[in-house]
Amino acid sequence: MRSLVSHPAPLSSPSDIFDEWVAAGLITSEQASAIRRHEAAPRGRRAMALAPSPDSGPSLVVEALGYLGGIVMLVGAGILVAMYWADLSVSVRLILIGATVLALVGAGFAVPDRLGEAAGRLRSVLWVAGVAATAGFLGVFSTEVLDRFDEHALVIIGPCTAVVAGVLWWLRSTWLQQLALFVPLMLAAVGTGMELTSTSSSWGGATMWAVAVVWAVLSWAGWLEPRLTGVALGALGAVLGAMTMDADVGIALGLATAAAIATLALWGRSLPWLGVAAVALLWTTPRAADAWFPGRLSAAVTLMVTGGALVGAAVWVARHKGRRPPL
Repeated sequence: MRSLVSHPAPLSSPSDIFDEWVAAGLITSEQASAIRRHEAAPRGRRAMALAPSPDSGPSLVVEALGYLGGIVMLVGAGILVAMYWADLSVSVRLILIGATVLALVGAGFAVPDRLGEAAGRLRSVLWVAGVAATAGFLGVFSTEVLDRFDEHALVIIGPCTAVVAGVLWWLRSTWLQQLALFVPLMLAAVGTGMELTSTSSSWGGATMWAVAVVWAVLSWAGWLEPRLTGVALGALGAVLGAMTMDADVGIALGLATAAAIATLALWGRSLPWLGVAAVALLWTTPRAADAWFPGRLSAAVTLMVTGGALVGAAVWVARHKGRRPPL
């Protein structure tokens, strides 16, 4: 006689469950990876990780003091530079800026990991400041030593700064390190495009658009982490590059890029990406209305239609958020 007791279906493996939660939008891929690492750790280490850290209070104090000290140091350095910069030789200027780069990057490495998340945030801020100082060093070197200015200097500043930023991003792939890598890449793209085409701003914008699109695609595919901010940065960079091109071509490319961002946001049911699409459309639609349909009435109608479409898209994403995107 067949038993009337129903047996529950076997549970999926933890990996399958985490993948399902990520697809449903309940957790991010980074959170899923952190949970997998926690579950794979020995039981004793997991107990230590779950225990409240007694150093959480001091770590926040250290983080706050680090930020405050960095701001005070930058203000003091700015005053000192304003007073004596013109009297310093080029070699002394480079030594001072280079020492600042080493101090900031070295301080990031010196931050102890036992401070937890505060250590990661402080290290990221210090390394971003170090990347900015690297760009300053290369700017002085390009203009004062190599005698290269404007777009000719960007060809030196952008790629070399991107190398330093790329190494730091590889060591710690946070959104701040990603931003510090993305900006010099955009500068390198603009400089390269203008250098190869006799300082044409349209070609510089086209090169910037192409690099930003590649960045967004690589981020969407998971090659550049974090994925969410990577796609957002690439999208904004692409629209900005399109806006620096000649009127009709730049407007059309900017509108197409903004529409692609909105489509991707709707497909992925991502409110952050939809916010990026809103910014892109607000950049491009007024310019298109003014260029193709001159007049105050057309600009007003265009903005109203665009705003209504964005509100409708936001409501749709909010209602469907958490469902699995179509394959």
